[in-house]
Amino acid sequence: MFSLHVLSAIAPATAIALVVTAAQAGPKLPADCLENRGSSSNCAPILACLGSSGVYFTGRAVGWGQGTHAGRTSADFSCHGEWRAQGSLGFGEATLECDNGLTGNAFFTYQHAKTGTASGIGLLSNGEAFQVWSGANVDQFLINRYGDVDAGALCQSFAKPGT
Repeated sequence: MFSLHVLSAIAPATAIALVVTAAQAGPKLPADCLENRGSSSNCAPILACLGSSGVYFTGRAVGWGQGTHAGRTSADFSCHGEWRAQGSLGFGEATLECDNGLTGNAFFTYQHAKTGTASGIGLLSNGEAFQVWSGANVDQFLINRYGDVDAGALCQSFAKPGT
């Protein structure tokens, strides 16, 4: 952490540039997803921790009961796929295809019916597991469950063996 004296020695323009750079580090959950319950245009943010490397994916899931998802990773490659919820119990499955060749399949369940937040686990084509969360209020669900929605910090904690 910087002391107050060090920060005061930085020129104001430089300090502003440092703040802007930190704020743009890594992909974020989309703030412009619009919930439209029951509609094929329903949009929900999605976050996945891909394997044990700490790489994460953020994007949007679109649809109701079934649909598509797409987004970008912290390692700067894109991923997309399809998802489908099966029946009234909230179980479902999703596929993942990334432009770096990585693929995967996941199974999920709705863990928080009030917010529609789903979570799941899957297997990547490189043999590693991945975790995924999605829902209109996924950021609040993650804060309540894990205490942090910083995707990099969240995925690093899942990447550590034994935690």
